[in-house]
Amino acid sequence: MSLQLFEKKALSRGIIGKSAPLLAEITIRKSQIDKIKQYPDAPMYHYGSYEPRAIATLAKRYTTDAENVTKRLVNVNRYIYGKVYFPVRSNRLKDIGAYIGAQWTSPIASGLQSLVWRHQWEATREHTYKEVLLTYNTEDCQALLALASLLRTLQDSAHTLLHVDFADRPKQHATQRGEDIHRVLNLILQSAHTDYTHKRVRLRAEKDPANHVSKKRGAQHGHQGYQRLLPTRIGRVIQVPPRSTCPTHPDRALQYGESIAEHPLIDLHFTRQGCRKTVTMYRGAIGYCPTCEKSYAPQEIEQLGRQLFGHGLQAWVIYQRMMLRLPYRIIIQVMEEMFGERASLGTILQFVTRFATYYAPTERFLLHQLLQSPFLHVDETKLSIQGTDQYVWVFTDGTHVVFKLTATREATIVHELLEHYQGVLVSDFYPGYDAVPCRQQKCLVHLIRDLNDDLWSNPWNSEFESFVFAVKNLLVPIFEAVETYGLKRRHLHKFHAAIDRFYQQHIVGTTYTSDITIKFQKRLQRYRDTLFTFLHEDGIPWQNNTAERALRHIAVQRKISGSFFEQSTHHFLLLLGLAQTCHFQDKSFLKFLLSKEQNIDAFTSPRRVQISRPVSPQRSRKG
Repeated sequence: MSLQLFEKKALSRGIIGKSAPLLAEITIRKSQIDKIKQYPDAPMYHYGSYEPRAIATLAKRYTTDAENVTKRLVNVNRYIYGKVYFPVRSNRLKDIGAYIGAQWTSPIASGLQSLVWRHQWEATREHTYKEVLLTYNTEDCQALLALASLLRTLQDSAHTLLHVDFADRPKQHATQRGEDIHRVLNLILQSAHTDYTHKRVRLRAEKDPANHVSKKRGAQHGHQGYQRLLPTRIGRVIQVPPRSTCPTHPDRALQYGESIAEHPLIDLHFTRQGCRKTVTMYRGAIGYCPTCEKSYAPQEIEQLGRQLFGHGLQAWVIYQRMMLRLPYRIIIQVMEEMFGERASLGTILQFVTRFATYYAPTERFLLHQLLQSPFLHVDETKLSIQGTDQYVWVFTDGTHVVFKLTATREATIVHELLEHYQGVLVSDFYPGYDAVPCRQQKCLVHLIRDLNDDLWSNPWNSEFESFVFAVKNLLVPIFEAVETYGLKRRHLHKFHAAIDRFYQQHIVGTTYTSDITIKFQKRLQRYRDTLFTFLHEDGIPWQNNTAERALRHIAVQRKISGSFFEQSTHHFLLLLGLAQTCHFQDKSFLKFLLSKEQNIDAFTSPRRVQISRPVSPQRSRKG
């Protein structure tokens, strides 16, 4: 933008001629923009939050574009705070700069003192104060340059610098003889375990794992694949019929000898009083085909494959994970302590995969039910997938719940699933929902919460306080009617006149000076058609708490597990959708899994009736 255009805007606002420094500010702003345009690809380093706020203020004051500038800003303090600790008392640029060798000509140089020098220069126009200011700013930039150069050096060669250490893994320096001493002492410390009497102290260096070849086959010692101890106490034996014909040659009958195929199945049997472990042995004759010269076990045993645990025990594991939120290692420990059975992490993950595959049609049924609902809640939250943030989306109508995982926060999944949805979408103010082609109801709880929080942060802003007061006077009668009559259109449509009056008096054509008030004015103006949809139809919620309630389990599990793996997360979310659906319908998730039913709506789960304690005749008497 040219200097002349700056001056025209200033003249239109009536500021030139009243204050000469403002014209100088316009000139400086013009010079700044020209200088920045000379280096379009160069980053702009700064320290702290003052510079971005100052640039945004100037851009707003003179209606210039600040987005291209703010994208290039690099806050050096961001790479120091919580990451690099200098031996100084604070992270001020003056303290760190003095440590790394930066110098300031004036002994009293500071940001506050620069304001004093500026005031004195404006009052006296003495050239000395201007020189002091320019020198101070130049030396600040030189200190920032030295700090940025040092950070680049630390990034490249921190491991080799003797005066630099790491907080989580301090460097350990030693001579060659000292390293030998440390090696021996560390071997002693590593051998000081609770099983000392069996393994003793080992002072010889371990063999090089690259050159050492184990002579034993199978998994490592301690893993279930190393030695699976099959149960010796069999509860019952089931004789399964043998195959009659060869699977490869259906016209050939199998021959039978004395060979028997056996397969144990460890399971849990549930009763009203609890559960108990059962061991069932499946047994059948092995058939032999002379044509293909192969032996075949009974079909029922072959279907079991390598599956050692039954459906009941697997359902119990899924319940522990989904409803009790136990980590896999704790489930393995509880399984061994309660039932005397060991399982590896891979076995537990196979349970999750098997159940997710079995209940994939159930998720499709839930999604179909959601799309038939008159309203639908949607929300999203972050989830760490191996250290990378991805997003979990929840879709629910208060009775059915479905979760989906996406790599980004782009609302593509919402548009795809709701492409032909005819109901009302209830959501927060995330812009990704705005383009969904259906009627919408924005969550008024989010609006009220934001208004309340910002009012706490701006207690002396009388303009904003009056604005919030007007919003409160609009919403309170509506919520009182909802509390009295419910979400009925015949009782709520009468508030349209009050809403129109509120927008005429406080939104349309009203000019505010406070940024916070303008922000909410724009939000209410933008979402006018979607803030009060619940007044037009019966039973449409005005808040999105149901979606947040469904996501609460994710938030708790995120604290417990920390990070997830992507493949297992898809299976986890599918089963979690079933668990939350059972919870919303007040049905037992464990009993649903045990029933092998795939239609949650058709499944009935009788709850235990709580019988109150009878009152004794003496207590029931009056007087």
